[in-house]
Amino acid sequence: MKFGIEVPKTVNKALALDKKNGNTLWADVIAKEMKDVKVAFNILPDGEVAPTDYQQILCHMVFDIKMKDFRCKARLVAGGDTTDIPKVMPYSSVASQKTVRLALMTLAAPNDLEVKAGDIMNAYVTAPVTEKIWTVLGPEWGDQQGKKAIVVPALYGLKSSGAAFRAHLADCMRHCGYTSCKADPDLWLKSTTDMKLEPSIIRMSSAMLTTSW
Repeated sequence: MKFGIEVPKTVNKALALDKKNGNTLWADVIAKEMKDVKVAFNILPDGEVAPTDYQQILCHMVFDIKMKDFRCKARLVAGGDTTDIPKVMPYSSVASQKTVRLALMTLAAPNDLEVKAGDIMNAYVTAPVTEKIWTVLGPEWGDQQGKKAIVVPALYGLKSSGAAFRAHLADCMRHCGYTSCKADPDLWLKSTTDMKLEPSIIRMSSAMLTTSW
């Protein structure tokens, strides 16, 4: 129970609550989440098995209620706690609060730069996965339940997903002409035509950009 709303722990329980309440509240958020994350799975043909060097994991839905507007939320996550420890460092850096203040007060404000902030939806599934993972589809997949699938992009819950997304986003920033600051690698700088610096800050799936447009 959260904010007076019963929060389910499984997909079957969520659908049972919808039936009990006479609505499709949880079914709708499950459908929305599945529409966004289906790209993360390569469903294998019947009878085909995953390569022997791939690890099997379980995926499950996590349900929550947003405090801002009491909106229901569903997120499909991987059971990354059951996988082997990655051979590469899974650490992902985050811009510090001092860097945010520095960018706003010493770079953006004196140069009359407009500050824009945004959130990257389903951020992890935009990055390629670095672990070899496969799973059996659960009840949230409807008539595809029970089929085997290989996880292709990074997925919430995997040990290396944060680092994989950070590396993918860094490649995108470099492609857009930004250079990572040596003092804080999550502060990105770009020179404008009038020789001004436009700082951009990345805090995992959130971004703060400045522009002279």
